Amino acid sequence: MTKKEFLESLQKGLTGIPKEDIQERLSFYNEMIEDCKEEGLSEEEAVIKIGPAEEVAAQIIAEIPFAQIVKQQ
Repeated sequence: MTKKEFLESLQKGLTGIPKEDIQERLSFYNEMIEDCKEEGLSEEEAVIKIGPAEEVAAQIIAEIPFAQIVKQQ
C-alpha cells in the first residue's frame, strides 16, 4: 500500500470525527511515513510498520470523546 492509499483509507475511516482532528491525524501519519523513509524504509515498508489504516482509524476514534463525535453529525 502506498502512502497516498494509506492516508485516503485513514481519512475514510475517520469520517464522523471533527475535521480538524482528521487533518491533524493525516498530517501526523504523513510525517511518520516520511520519517520512516528517511530512516531507509521504502514507502510500502513504512506503511506496513504503521499497520492497517482501518486499525489505526479505530484506535483514533476510540480515543476521541464521544461528545465530539456526536456533535459533528
